[in-house]
Amino acid sequence: MEETTQFNIRLAKALLYDMEYVAQHYKISRTDWLKYRIANLVREEKAKIINDFERRYIGGMISQEEFKKETGINPTDEMKELRSKVSQTPRKYIMSILKDIEKREKP
Repeated sequence: MEETTQFNIRLAKALLYDMEYVAQHYKISRTDWLKYRIANLVREEKAKIINDFERRYIGGMISQEEFKKETGINPTDEMKELRSKVSQTPRKYIMSILKDIEKREKP
């Protein structure tokens, strides 16, 4: 069984009545409904945060060490590959401009 802890939260009575209404509709306890909703909300928010760190890593804004420190996981091989492609793109673009300039300068 998963280890649990308890925390207390003060809610407006109107909100409690609304929660009870929803829980009765789904035929579950108010506590179970609230635990389910909190778990979903936290999971979604965590995914958004990790996606932001992935985007920042791939874009070259943070290092592999920073990514690991902030997310607790190592960047995947796919992320590393995408990062290398992103960092090569500006160089390729600049090189193509330089080649165009060289062509124009040659008589």
